[in-house]
Amino acid sequence: MIEVDDVSDNCNFRSELKTVRYCTAPPGRVGYVAGGMVSYEQPVLYSVDLAGCAGIAALAPADVSATFAAALQGAGATVVGQLSHCFPGAGLTCVLILAESHAVLHTWPETGTVNIDIFSCSTRLRSLSAIEALGRTFGAASVSVQEVPRANGRFLPSASAR
Repeated sequence: MIEVDDVSDNCNFRSELKTVRYCTAPPGRVGYVAGGMVSYEQPVLYSVDLAGCAGIAALAPADVSATFAAALQGAGATVVGQLSHCFPGAGLTCVLILAESHAVLHTWPETGTVNIDIFSCSTRLRSLSAIEALGRTFGAASVSVQEVPRANGRFLPSASAR
């Protein structure tokens, strides 16, 4: 297994991330009252492209999967299930089922490309820290991140919005 560098919230890497925000609803905390106050975060999808990952072709699929899981766990995720599929002579797809939601990784070793989606309903999962660690570990020459607020399945729209 490849060692993943420490993931922390004090990252210089964040200033290098190209973040594009597509907002259909105001991001931030959403809560409602149902027998008491319940607070939770708006779900967010991070869609990530790592390019120029020259070292990815030399890694065994099991090492890539283990590195992916370790980066998410180091960023606060609770992995409750994992499934990987290796395409002979090509890349890998790895799915992590998280207590916070899910994460998916796809590799194209022949082009040095890694695509990652991390969906979370909690800010306890520090997704950008996991992205930073994976970009660094896979030796990405460039990282592109899109942050997409998602519909909140816990919040019922008001009657006027239906």
